[in-house]
Amino acid sequence: MNLKGLILESRYAGYQFLVKGPQHKVWRDGYPVDEQKIIPLQFERYICMLDDMDREQEWDDADRESVSRMLDMLMANPSFNDMWVHVAAKPPAPWPTYDTTHPKQIHTIADSIGMAQEALSYELHGREGGPRPDVVKNLQGLTQNAPVAQPEETDEMVAV
Repeated sequence: MNLKGLILESRYAGYQFLVKGPQHKVWRDGYPVDEQKIIPLQFERYICMLDDMDREQEWDDADRESVSRMLDMLMANPSFNDMWVHVAAKPPAPWPTYDTTHPKQIHTIADSIGMAQEALSYELHGREGGPRPDVVKNLQGLTQNAPVAQPEETDEMVAV
């Protein structure tokens, strides 16, 4: 399992899952002892961001491999339901016929109904098959040139 950018979600708020890592040498009472490294996956408010865990705990390649193998094994087990891979919600289509609309007409329709930003968001993050470069370029042109609403200036004083 690729750990880059992976977010885990748990059913418990303060969940902590311990992964057995690789063997490493520890000195006890002046003698070297081989010991199994324990890698904690700590959930804050139901979420564990593995990129943060990697950075905070300074994982090496062997640690990442151990975590990856353990997550592969757990996610393949249908009876394990304490944690799962978090999947972000995709934005909805800006209008019902968006997916059947011809790609060269999308930016015109989005501009006319005032949904250029929503169309761009859907094209980049929600559309099956991924974003289409020409559609993204046209929609970005609309959103970059959009006028910013300025507050109206009046000569009257208003009490606050």
